[in-house]
Order: sequence, then structure tokens, then C-alpha cells
Amino acid sequence: MASSKVTIAILLILAAVAATLHPSSAARVQLAEEEAAPQAPSFWRPRVPLPPLPPLPPLPPLPSFPCIPGLPRPRFLPPCNGSSSGTTPAAPAPPQPAECGTSVSPLTACADFLTFNATAGGRHMPAPPAAACCDAVKALVKDAPVCLCHVMNGDLAKLLPAPMLRLRAMALPRVCGAAVPFGTFRQCIRGPVPPMDAAPAPPS
Repeated sequence: MASSKVTIAILLILAAVAATLHPSSAARVQLAEEEAAPQAPSFWRPRVPLPPLPPLPPLPPLPSFPCIPGLPRPRFLPPCNGSSSGTTPAAPAPPQPAECGTSVSPLTACADFLTFNATAGGRHMPAPPAAACCDAVKALVKDAPVCLCHVMNGDLAKLLPAPMLRLRAMALPRVCGAAVPFGTFRQCIRGPVPPMDAAPAPPS
């Protein structure tokens, strides 16, 4: 009798263990569905719509930039003088002179600056140009800038009482504060450049 009770107890234990090891088909299907479903992360929260952003304030106007005569205006800058295009309106060029001797001759007032210690090679710093010299340079740059070519290439030396130093002649507009128009030096290279003296009139 006691052995039959022990046998029944063992069978019950084995049945309970078998039930846990082999679940039913419905339980297996439910377990497979749970494993296939995506697992939400632990930090997941329902998305809450954000409030609309306020409208941005209007941008302030760009600061005014000065217009440099003779240089093109960048496209990202506002136009100059209220013009609709993005380029600076070019100043009208002075008329081309027929000869440069008349325009260059007032530069003889610069002889002290251009020929200072010329025989010694110009190793000493010259005195600043006289006021009359700088006035003549500014007038030349304003009225006949192309005639500066004769100053740069040494033709002015024919009008001076002593040999001229070329480096000082080239620095003369800068020393006097005269802004040479853009493209003048290119014209000195490519031409045309009026002669120093007017061409003689043909005989009648």
C-alpha cells in the first residue's frame, strides 16, 4: 500500500514537470507572438506635439558700405547711389589729350623731390614734395591721368634740370595722396598713350 502511494506521488511529480516542459499549442503560439512583437524601449514615451514656434523678427538692413570709384561692386552688397544694378556706376573718364607735354610740364615743381641727391644714388631720404608739386600731380591725375605714363617711363626727366630717380617718380602720386584711376597703368602698357609733343601740322 505504501509503495503504491509512493508510485502515485512520483507519477504526479513527473506529470507536473512534463506540463512545464511541454506547454500546450495555444501557449506556444502566444509565446511566439509575444517574441515577434517589437519591444518598446523602457524610456519610450508617447510623442507630445510641440507648440508652434513664434514668427522670426525681420532682419535688420545691411550696413552701408562705401563705394570705391573704379572698382566693381560685389553682388552681395547693396547697390550704390540707389541704382538697381549691383555694380558701381563708373565715373566718366576724362577726354584723351592730344599731347601730354602741356599736362606734364607743371611737374617741374617736383624737381627737388625727384632729383634730390641723384648723383649719389639717392641714398638719403628726400624732403617731402612741395605743395605746388602735389597740386600739379593731383591736377594731372584728375585731368589727364594717361599722361602719368610719361612720368613712369622717364620722359619727365627731359624737363628736369638734373637726372630723375625713377622710383621716386613712381611713388610721387602715392606721396601726394593722389588716387590714380583704375586701369591707368594697364593703359601705359597696352596703349594708346598720347605723345609728349603734339604732332606738327602738315604744311599747307
